[in-house]
Formats: sequence, structure tokens, C-alpha cells
Amino acid sequence: MAATPRTLYRGAIPADSTAVYTVPKNLTTVVTNVVATNPASSAAALSLSLAGTPALAKVGIAPTGLLTLETSQVLTAGESIELQGNSVGGFVHISGVEVAA
Repeated sequence: MAATPRTLYRGAIPADSTAVYTVPKNLTTVVTNVVATNPASSAAALSLSLAGTPALAKVGIAPTGLLTLETSQVLTAGESIELQGNSVGGFVHISGVEVAA
């Protein structure tokens, strides 16, 4: 089984719930790391769901703050990573490993 490190998402935290990554057919993905930052001067929020199940629920990120999550969550083909923030915004980086099924 080939394991390939991947950037699963890198970009702005969407204000509306958005699927930012879906596991491709014939692969399994392990989410390993989430880093979010808030460059704004007011608090941001981040909700993260994996395969429809909340992993982070409206977690606050302080002004100019940083949130990190080290994890090993497995997603199978067709399952998604969903993000939602608030009006403040911010940025998130999600890394993982894709494994041939």
C-alpha cells in the first residue's frame, strides 16, 4: 500500500459550512494535522467535521491567535472534511496521508 503525504486543504476558513476535501475513490485518508490562524483583531471561530461528525465545534481562536490539532482520524472513499467559521474569517491548513485501498 502506497502512502502519500498530502495537503488536504489550505486556505481561508469559509463562513458557511463547506466540504473542503473529499476522499477520492479507491483511497483511504488519514487526517494528521490541522493548523488554524486568526490574523484579525477580533475572535474567530472554527468548526471542523469529519465524515459528518463534529471534531471541533465552534472553537474560538483569539485575535492574532493559533490553533493546532495533532490527530489520526481515518476517512474512507467518499467521506469529506467540512469547515465553517464566523464572519471574522482566518486561515486553515489541513494535512494528512492518502493510502491506496
